[in-house]
Amino acid sequence: MNNVAMAQAVQNAVKPKFHGNNVLKSKVATSFPMNLADEYETIVREYMRLLHGTLKEQLPLIRRAIAAERKDMRQDADFSVSRMIRRVMERAQEVFLSKALHFGLERKIANLANTMRKRSIREWKRIVHKTLGINILDDYYMGEFFRDTMRQWTMNNVNLIKTIPADTLTRMTNVIEGGYLRGASNAEMSRLIQESYDVDSKHADFLARDQIAKLNADVTQAQQRDAGVEEYIWSTSGDSRVRPCHASFEGKRFRWDDPPEIWYETKSKGRVMTGRRCHPGQDYQCGCVALPVFELEGLSLPWEKGEQK
Repeated sequence: MNNVAMAQAVQNAVKPKFHGNNVLKSKVATSFPMNLADEYETIVREYMRLLHGTLKEQLPLIRRAIAAERKDMRQDADFSVSRMIRRVMERAQEVFLSKALHFGLERKIANLANTMRKRSIREWKRIVHKTLGINILDDYYMGEFFRDTMRQWTMNNVNLIKTIPADTLTRMTNVIEGGYLRGASNAEMSRLIQESYDVDSKHADFLARDQIAKLNADVTQAQQRDAGVEEYIWSTSGDSRVRPCHASFEGKRFRWDDPPEIWYETKSKGRVMTGRRCHPGQDYQCGCVALPVFELEGLSLPWEKGEQK
């Protein structure tokens, strides 16, 4: 059966669900995959613990070297200490990279992407079955359909996560150098390192929600547009983190080829348009989702023939 004939067969099968109309809104609500964001966050935090553990291992070496330099009372002691600290930090980076090889970052991120793919298929099947009364084929979405999207997302996120240690090492080199040169105690240095870890932890939180949202948005758009869905209903999480702009979109219909413009509000200027256009999940740390609006004409799905209810 060719694609045109298959689409026509699907339309004939689901036509009773439209009750004479051409448009049918999704009868199923779906939500942001917070559990996957938590898993992403855990991966990043575990990765960062390798670096912070390595840095703490180097502190005794730095302390002893500084004590020796100052005991000699050399005029260029501070300069020598600075060079020594940077050498130790370079060594710390080498040790960390060695540990990171055994961490399996790419494998863990790829597994997370695959879990997202499976979840998205389950959610899409549930929406289609509850709304249109048919079952769609798993195999269609398990093959090439998401492969490029998942591969690109995995590669981008592995590279993104790897930038965190590089930034941390630069920042911590300055923190340790400045701290020891002004005579900071070991307890204070441990506190400074912990503060740095807290900064990275917040970064991990941001990345987790932001990147999972973007992947969920890309997968949702790909599934819906492949099925001939041109419009969706914006749905927020309904919690306190929803921005006023996104809250104003709640329940409204938008087209996949015409995303709404994002705005923010200030006391002095009121509503300010940003010029950025985003679908649900594409804005920074957006936990909103797109609920499909099915149109009978143009609908095309890889369905299990004879399974409609």
